[in-house]
Amino acid sequence: MKAIRQLAALSLMAGSMFFIAQAKASTSVQKDSPVINTLFAQTKPQCIGRYVIDVPESFNNQLHDMIFIDDFKIESKPLYPPAFKQRVQLREQALRDAINKPGNRPENAPFLKEVVLLPDGKGAIFDHNESGTPDIYRQLEAHVYSGMTAFVITTDIRDFSDKKHSEKKSKYLARGFTEADANTKPAKLAALQSLISRLSGRKDEDIPSGKGVCIPNGFIRDDGGKHKESLTFRYENDDFVFGVDMDNTIKGSDDTLFNRSAQINEALKTSNQYTIKKVALSPNGIPAESWLFGGTQTIRNTETGKDEKNTFYNFMLYANERDATPNKPNLNIGFGSEYKKTRYSEAQMIEIWDRLVNSLRYK
Repeated sequence: MKAIRQLAALSLMAGSMFFIAQAKASTSVQKDSPVINTLFAQTKPQCIGRYVIDVPESFNNQLHDMIFIDDFKIESKPLYPPAFKQRVQLREQALRDAINKPGNRPENAPFLKEVVLLPDGKGAIFDHNESGTPDIYRQLEAHVYSGMTAFVITTDIRDFSDKKHSEKKSKYLARGFTEADANTKPAKLAALQSLISRLSGRKDEDIPSGKGVCIPNGFIRDDGGKHKESLTFRYENDDFVFGVDMDNTIKGSDDTLFNRSAQINEALKTSNQYTIKKVALSPNGIPAESWLFGGTQTIRNTETGKDEKNTFYNFMLYANERDATPNKPNLNIGFGSEYKKTRYSEAQMIEIWDRLVNSLRYK
């Protein structure tokens, strides 16, 4: 079941569900087609986590809120300074006014507990209640500006320190929890401030030279500590979806894509896809396994209003499944045209895929 769950998770990242399919003979590929040469006439590097991959100039990452570092979720957005300043002001006012909204009880006032201003006008951290819950359970929400990029970083905290919660705190501690458990704000705030100090904005085609992890429109410099890193980039056009997911919390093991072949082949018997190609590869020394599927689907023609059958493709690659380390983390790549009427043939889709994955390298 793990194989099916992982394939489903990867396809969701890429924008569609992977349904594994019945084997079919491999199709020969004609390389260097003019259509594909045009698509790749100009390329740009994309730093994704701790990897780099080259994509066509027309590709733009569309996913900016699937970034998780330790206990923090990060969202990013290119923004001009006046717009960022206004965003922070409006957010602060909204948090101050939130106590008057239905479900937020007066005894939990103020809704906004504290504002921590960042140095050099870089932004602010808001300590605020969560709507509809006691103010023991709150959120730290940082608005950070760097390199023409606005970041929003959030994490949940627990805080029994107010005297009105003394009875609840006593019961909580009696269950074996510590003082630090009863007030996670100091530790979370310190970790958040450390993260902010290492965060900088960047253009997605810029490749930072230092050690660290690339996130959409940003870079987090290494500090020598161990950190959880999980992030997803996603590119989409009328013909296909291309997604890359990196997660350094997945430890290396023998449970690789090809070692799950028996489960996958069992699923092939009941679905409407077929295997195009299954191959191990090592782009720029990165150990990887790839499995390419095709299939048939019925989609609505928006011009005629009628359902039509066409061919779609779902390609996947798993890198460093066996050998994952913090500096060489698990990486998944998905590429597919499910729910789309792609103009590209099977041979052309394979050529696009080959050009993309063969450019994969460590940062």
